[in-house]
Amino acid sequence: MTSRFLSRTSWFAIVGAVLLSGLILWETARYARSVALDEIRVRNAYTLDLVVENLRGELAKYSFQPRLLASSTILVDALRRHPAEPFVDRANSELERINEVTGALATYLMDKDGLTVAASNWSSDKPFVGRNFSFRPYFKEAMQGHLGRFSALGTTSGERGYYFAHPVRHEGKTIGAVVVKMAVARLETAWRASDDVVLVLDEEGIVFLSSMPEWRLNAVTPLTAAARKRLSETRRYNGEPHHQLSLSRAPDSDIIEIGETGLAGTSKATGKTRKYLAVSAPMNEAGWRVMILADASGVAYRVQIALLVVGFMLASAFLASLNIYQRRRRLNERLELQETAKAELEEKVKERTKDLSRAVARLRAEVSERQRAEEDLRRTQEELIQASKLSALGRLSAGLSHELNQPLTAIRNYAENARVFLSRQNTSTADANLGSIVEMGERMARIIRNLRTYARNEPVGSRPARLLQSIRDAIDLLQPELRNAGIEVDLEFTDEELMVVGGDVRLQQVFVNLISNAIDAMAESPRRQLRISVETHASEVTIAISDTGPGIKATDINRVFDPFFTTKEVGKGTGLGLSITYGIVNQFGGRIDATNNDEGGATFTVTLQRAQTRREAAE
Repeated sequence: MTSRFLSRTSWFAIVGAVLLSGLILWETARYARSVALDEIRVRNAYTLDLVVENLRGELAKYSFQPRLLASSTILVDALRRHPAEPFVDRANSELERINEVTGALATYLMDKDGLTVAASNWSSDKPFVGRNFSFRPYFKEAMQGHLGRFSALGTTSGERGYYFAHPVRHEGKTIGAVVVKMAVARLETAWRASDDVVLVLDEEGIVFLSSMPEWRLNAVTPLTAAARKRLSETRRYNGEPHHQLSLSRAPDSDIIEIGETGLAGTSKATGKTRKYLAVSAPMNEAGWRVMILADASGVAYRVQIALLVVGFMLASAFLASLNIYQRRRRLNERLELQETAKAELEEKVKERTKDLSRAVARLRAEVSERQRAEEDLRRTQEELIQASKLSALGRLSAGLSHELNQPLTAIRNYAENARVFLSRQNTSTADANLGSIVEMGERMARIIRNLRTYARNEPVGSRPARLLQSIRDAIDLLQPELRNAGIEVDLEFTDEELMVVGGDVRLQQVFVNLISNAIDAMAESPRRQLRISVETHASEVTIAISDTGPGIKATDINRVFDPFFTTKEVGKGTGLGLSITYGIVNQFGGRIDATNNDEGGATFTVTLQRAQTRREAAE
């Protein structure tokens, strides 16, 4: 009876021990799997952040370039003068030079119909020039006034790239777009060194970038008819077939099972699959979703190891109950080691997070530095305009000194004579001399007033300005040079009160620069005549300044407004006068052109908007 009781007790103890052991083994497997997966998730999340920030940084390097290029006068002239070869050739050369500096895959210029006018690869075997890309979404967005973005396979080059497009405007109208194609294949090189699989998916779920070359341009989900239609309309992948990857995921799980080759249908033939733990994040600004797949096959191995360890401990407990205490201590030691390892892992994660924060801070500092550089450039341009005026005043100082000395000498003589006539009681003659002194004083005041007005640093902005007054003030300032050079000035106009959009001081600087240029051009001419004519139109005013000099060489006529271009001898010119003039006229919303006269000499034509028309449009 006792033996049977003991036997039954032992049986219950064995059953209880087995059940307890089974529960322990099940919990051990669950815990080991959870810990292993959590470690992979933490590492995946960190890797995902690094990949996304790296992609954003690479895109940021090129996103601002189309905006800068859109303001280039060379590209604007190419669109306006197309298909004139000199303008297109200049645009091709400029784009080729810029593309070499930036390292982009290609840079090209499109007109408003989507036809490529100029491109950096104009001399390659597969140039973009002459090809129409109006079907691309980036072109459509640019023509709507936005920064166009698109990732696709090139229809001409067959290379994958990310496209940035910005509208090119002239006189308030969009006349085309400039496009920068960024190379993306080099981004995958660094990913191949990692044990994880990196995927970049487009809006349709197609793999655009991947560390697995055989997965590229394949779909992770079945493509709908609407998706296939969109791909066909935009020719995003140039007709490439899109196979479906053999991805399967259990509900409410981040574990993905993939066939050995990755393509749907092939895993059934081989029966081999691999498990990955997936984590993803959207990049809405680029139209991408970035996915990181970490190999989860090691999780089962870690679970097996944990089960073996715990099983061995339980078996040892059954065989040697006297060693329970020792076994428990060893188990506690193992748990402490796991906690220590976990703490070390958390510390490493914190350190890597700090590195990422520092990288973000550096990126923000670079953005701030670029903004400061743009502000410095604007201030430098304003200072250059003011320096040009002061340089012109220095050139005029000798003649203006003579203009002031002459009235001073006359005033002194008239004053001495007036004293003599007053002492003789000849008041009528003395009064005439005093009147002459007043006239001389007014003449000196007018000269000084013009100098002060011209030297003033006028704020940037456009407002109504008196056209004829600005021309006369410029002639007064240059009167000594005109007289010394023996130049006859012929001023033709009809409306004294004509108002244009500009600024009194900067408009005066435009005419001082153009008249000074004409004086220098006629230095060796036998006939020296300067003709200034003003013509009014419905909304514009045209001012033509013609000289009788030798004219402009045919090879130089398209370069006269370029900075630092001059035909004068070394030391006699900086090549900035006409460039500054061109910039001021553009600020007014006008334009300036240079042509040669049939009878000899050159004509500079300035077209400005009438101020009355601008006010009526505003109202």
